[in-house]
Amino acid sequence: MTDNTKKFLVVFGGGFLLFWLLKDSRLMGASGKKKDKDTGPADKIKSPEIDPKQIKNKQQANAFVALKAYIDAMNAGENQKALDDLNREFTKDLKVRVYKRSSDGKLVVSNLEGAVLMINGG
Repeated sequence: MTDNTKKFLVVFGGGFLLFWLLKDSRLMGASGKKKDKDTGPADKIKSPEIDPKQIKNKQQANAFVALKAYIDAMNAGENQKALDDLNREFTKDLKVRVYKRSSDGKLVVSNLEGAVLMINGG
């Protein structure tokens, strides 16, 4: 192998290595990956606010806690599997479940018998 061939391989190999390391780098301000969905402020669900005087019993307090935690998880970008796991925890610990109503898309908290305890935004 000649000196010129060795230099060519070193330069080409070094250039390829730099390209491979920096191709997905954010050093230059560009990203090679595109996000599936841009979550801007318009995509965020407003967190529920309730006056403590409106909470009449422990079940309503549990419903409020579950709804707030579910909305926080949704706003953080959790996937559906994580939200389902969170809902299972609500079912075991708080005896409530959270679901999205298909008719209007609002989040609803119900007890395990199906009685609606709280509706986000309603």
